[in-house]
Amino acid sequence: MSEDLVTTRSLDRRETLELMAGAQVGRVVVSEGALPAVHLVVFVFDGESVVFRTPADSTLAKAAVDAVVAFQADHIDPTTLAGWTGTITGHASRIHAPAAPRPTHLAAEADHGQDQAWFSITSEFVTGRLVRRAAGSRPPTAPSGV
Repeated sequence: MSEDLVTTRSLDRRETLELMAGAQVGRVVVSEGALPAVHLVVFVFDGESVVFRTPADSTLAKAAVDAVVAFQADHIDPTTLAGWTGTITGHASRIHAPAAPRPTHLAAEADHGQDQAWFSITSEFVTGRLVRRAAGSRPPTAPSGV
C-alpha cells in the first residue's frame, strides 16, 4: 500500500467474504509465462467459492485450468480513500455453467457469440483489510505534464 493509505484493521474471513460478495467486478491473478497476469472479471459467489466466466479461448481460460490463483475485489472511495480490500487464494477449476440462478449482472454479460468457459475458485486463504487515508496526508496529485 502507498504511504498515503493505512490499514485500520484486518477483517476476518466472514467479514471479508461478505464485503467481496457485494462487489460487481473482481480481478483474477494467474501465471502467464511464469509472470503474474491480472484479469478483470464479473463474478458471483457460490457459497465460499468465486464463480466467473471468460471466453473459452482466452489466455485467462487457458491459464486458470487446475491452477492456484488469486482473486481480489475492493471498494475504495476515490475522495476519502476509505474502504476495504479482500483477497482469496485457491485452486481454480473449470466447471459446467452454474445450476443456481445467475445474478442479473452475470447473466446480462454479453457473450458476443463466443464459447464461454466457467470457473470456480475455492476460498482456501482469505485476507481482508479496512483502509483509510493516513491522518494529515493529502490526495495524490499527478506529475506535471501528465
